[in-house]
Amino acid sequence: MVKLEPYSPVYLDATVSRISGFFGFHQALLCEASSVKTVPATQHEESRTTLASWLEHPSALFVLLLDDASVGFLRLCYRGPNVAWIEDVYVDPEFRGRGIATCAIGLAEKRIMETPGYSAVSLDVSPRNADALRLYHRLGYTGISILTLRKELGENRRDKPLPMLGLDFTY
Repeated sequence: MVKLEPYSPVYLDATVSRISGFFGFHQALLCEASSVKTVPATQHEESRTTLASWLEHPSALFVLLLDDASVGFLRLCYRGPNVAWIEDVYVDPEFRGRGIATCAIGLAEKRIMETPGYSAVSLDVSPRNADALRLYHRLGYTGISILTLRKELGENRRDKPLPMLGLDFTY
């Protein structure tokens, strides 16, 4: 059984490690690496800083529990008058493919529906994260409300074509 447990300091080290893994995974997507590389020690300090900033803002950080064992995190943010955002979802690699993210997102959606004034949920996803795109689509996330455009200024140029609305984009 999957549960959303409000973050508490008892989960500090595990959450810092997961934040490092989360950002390492996304860095690998950006660089098109075939797998996530070892996380540098400095990343854990940056992850501690990230966690502290997450806890300062009006959002809700949850630890994902599978049968009372901590296996990931999910972060909600209430932005604007009626839209909540699932900011980040992370499941430990060894627990992926078991429906944990599906359950966690469902529980988050239930919380959002129970929050007065909120009638929609949004999330962002990298176009290179095909597994997440498939999951979110399967869960009904099919409406596009905002497109985030990006211009790489360094060596991480993107070159995969993505024609949209008669314009050429890359990802």
